[in-house]
Amino acid sequence: MEPVIGLDVSKGMSVFQPFVQRNDPLGKAETILHEEQGFRRIREVVAQLQERTGKAPVVVLEATGHYHRGLVAFLIREEIAHLIVNPLQSKRARGTTLRKLKQMQQMLGTWLKCSTVVI
Repeated sequence: MEPVIGLDVSKGMSVFQPFVQRNDPLGKAETILHEEQGFRRIREVVAQLQERTGKAPVVVLEATGHYHRGLVAFLIREEIAHLIVNPLQSKRARGTTLRKLKQMQQMLGTWLKCSTVVI
């Protein structure tokens, strides 16, 4: 698995957890405010993961109405690869069987390996 940063976006703040690889977190989950200082922290963690793994991490977050828009604008401006997941799809994935979930993970992994486009 490629390095990834999972973001849980809410009103005015987000909680994020970077992973070097599957089941290998980098540090502890952190909370940031949706302001320049918080966004800089995301950029620092992206740089740390890239330095440690030699690969640019992908930031994965759920679409949350309008709360995620400022964060996504920052990611685009900084050219940080990111993936916005439809909340209905992620809810459906949580309710799937383990076999279906593994298939979805494989498809996502394949997509991430093939994709070089900043979303």
